[in-house]
Amino acid sequence: MSGFTRIRASFVHPLAGYAVASLGVILLTAITLPLSQAIEPTNLVMLYLLLVVGIALRFSQGPAAWCAISGVLAFDFFHIPPRLSLAVGDVQYLLTFAVMLLVGLLLAHLTARLREQAVLAEAGERSAQRQYALARELAGCIDQAQVPPLVAAFMARELQARAELWWLRSDERLVCLNAGANSPDVLRAMVETVLRDGQLHEQADLFDAARRLVLLPLDAPMRRRGVLLVSLPQTRLARPQRQMLEAVAVLVAIALERLHYVKVAQAATLDMERERLRSTILAALSHDVRTPLTIMVGQADALCEAEGAPARALALALREQAMRMSELVNNLLDMARLQSGGMVMRRDWQSLEEIIGAATAHLGDRLSTHKLEIALPPQLPLLEFDAVLIERVLCNLLENAAKFSPAGSTLRMAAELQADAVRVSVEDEGPGLPAGQVARLFEPFVRGEGVAHVAGLGLGLSICRVIVEAHGGRLTAANREVGGAGFAFTLPRSEPPPLAEEVELPDA
Repeated sequence: MSGFTRIRASFVHPLAGYAVASLGVILLTAITLPLSQAIEPTNLVMLYLLLVVGIALRFSQGPAAWCAISGVLAFDFFHIPPRLSLAVGDVQYLLTFAVMLLVGLLLAHLTARLREQAVLAEAGERSAQRQYALARELAGCIDQAQVPPLVAAFMARELQARAELWWLRSDERLVCLNAGANSPDVLRAMVETVLRDGQLHEQADLFDAARRLVLLPLDAPMRRRGVLLVSLPQTRLARPQRQMLEAVAVLVAIALERLHYVKVAQAATLDMERERLRSTILAALSHDVRTPLTIMVGQADALCEAEGAPARALALALREQAMRMSELVNNLLDMARLQSGGMVMRRDWQSLEEIIGAATAHLGDRLSTHKLEIALPPQLPLLEFDAVLIERVLCNLLENAAKFSPAGSTLRMAAELQADAVRVSVEDEGPGLPAGQVARLFEPFVRGEGVAHVAGLGLGLSICRVIVEAHGGRLTAANREVGGAGFAFTLPRSEPPPLAEEVELPDA
């Protein structure tokens, strides 16, 4: 029942309809009594039936039925001979009384039903208008924190109810959005059950037997987003109230999902702009720093040829540091190219053994303090890849393994034939990967905990992942059961093109 109907009904005493019906019958009888000599009594019946319709329209079915019964009695007492007596002189009037009573009761019932439907329609229209106003307010929200106060105010105004909003966050945690809410564990368990089952749940309030507790799932177009919890000041949920609660739950679910995706879109836009700006800065810095580094390396090479051991030692140290800085700059430049799509791969059919040998030779002294074990199957097929880029992947993985494992430990590299790929793994005996952060290690500029003393920018693994995925493979990382970390990547296998047969030229 709407607020308007409750207010109007509160001013009408339950017996007022009966009093008005009785007074109406008395007045109608007093008016028609002088006319009974000129008008046939059977025609006066219509006036009494019209009075029944009026009472039914204004009041409920009870006063209308009383109006029909009292009208029949008044008609018999004052208009049917012998008058001023309930006796009936002609039997045919008994049929008139029966028809009059039956029609009167039927009119009372139908008119009361019509009045009830009109009241419900009016209440439904008013409810739809208020729900539309709520939808307009929800559409104007720019943050999730604005939604719970609007819903709580709507429920308090329309149903004198208390409302709470439970929201399923991106990390799958269920939280109450109402400020200052302190819900007990049993209530949280009920909310989790409704969220899982997706069905409306109704029961007596756990803390007030005179109230009704209703939990509705917030089913948005994409997924179930949470639960609307409402505590009503009554022991039974009427059908119009149930329909209103379901409509409000849909409005709230759509509003919360819209705000969620607005936040996701904003975060995605910020990430894109951040990456674009980062790539621009990296490309600019790499180009600007590369030229002086090349000059420094050339000058160091010239000093190395000078006489004197101290000068050569300083020149070698200068050259080593310049080469390290040059590799860092190359990493920055490669990352910028890979992210912008500016790096073109040159795929050829290559021997993986040769690339592994080139990578270990390139690292040279950086692996001198470790033992390196390489295990390759006897018949490795030719693979189609960019030799320079895959060598870069191998160098980065081996150099990382050497950096983060103690001197004298063993580094292991192995290749394994799979059905549709070749899997290459690099393992070390270091401290392993930080728990819960393995996926983040492949992001640009992300480094593990406690590695600030190790030189690097956190770009090597990110570059490796982009290169491997560009070849159609996958790069993974995990901690070894015996200690240390292991990295592995795959390269797809396919049939190499047939080799052209050698044609022997005839002797001249």
